[in-house]
Amino acid sequence: MSVGTAVAFAALSFIWGSTYLFIKVGVEHWPPFMLAGLRNLTACLALLAVMAALRRRLPRAWREWWPPLVFAALNGAAFALIFWGERFIPSGQAAVLVATMPLFTLPLARLWSREPVRLAQMAAVVVGFAGVLMASGVREGTGFAGSAQMRMLAQAGMLAAAFCYAASYVFSKRFFRADTYTNTAIHLGASGLYLLALSLAAREVPDARALTWPALGSLGYLALVGSALAYWLMFYLIDRLGSVQASYVTLINPVVAVALGVLLLGEPLTWGMAAGTVAVVAGAWLVHRRPAGRGRLRLREGSRRTEGAAAR
Repeated sequence: MSVGTAVAFAALSFIWGSTYLFIKVGVEHWPPFMLAGLRNLTACLALLAVMAALRRRLPRAWREWWPPLVFAALNGAAFALIFWGERFIPSGQAAVLVATMPLFTLPLARLWSREPVRLAQMAAVVVGFAGVLMASGVREGTGFAGSAQMRMLAQAGMLAAAFCYAASYVFSKRFFRADTYTNTAIHLGASGLYLLALSLAAREVPDARALTWPALGSLGYLALVGSALAYWLMFYLIDRLGSVQASYVTLINPVVAVALGVLLLGEPLTWGMAAGTVAVVAGAWLVHRRPAGRGRLRLREGSRRTEGAAAR
């Protein structure tokens, strides 16, 4: 791995892990659905500007539009659940629960695409969800708000968001036709509009706190760094490492999020939370891990094609 690739990998791991911290700060100043919608729309505009500079155009054929629109519905639902849920639980716990996405991808790929499932992957699901039980058992301390029922509901919402991410990933692998820039721009724009419509339906109204520097800073970071720059880094890594190795950044995200939450927000780090984080990351890694003798072949295949990446 070259120095540039290593720096890009470390940067993307940190950026996507840090988004949970900025969501936690943001929802203290913005209505959750409105913040999520503005994040995606701002990121979409930034990406469209990049595409214009690269002289890339949006497709005209409907067959290239409808897959990212379906993807946007799934990812928009995930964003809504995450932004809403972080009002009640710490950012680190949210990241750990959302990191179960690969555990949902496995059965979905098996049922939908008839992909084979190995015994080690089945064991990974057991390990990962044991981690969920340990991590979600923590419900007291800094970062928690609302009643015990709302905290449990928020934790369940994070698992539902992970399922939506998994469904969108399996869907994109099968139906995406356009390039990654086009797919990303369409789904960010469509999901942003969807989330703003949800905000209107929920009658969200921003107050004076939305004009403070923490509020504007969290929105800017989430949109320009957490989405626009992060996707550029993901494309860079896929081109140089292949989709399999590039996807390993998702294994580091929850560790970064937990560390930042503890250090900057004073969120709790109990034995249950620490053990749950380790178990979820281990389960996700085992799902990603290729059997011996097939890894090199898969990496060569992955390096020859560019795949769509899910939104964080």
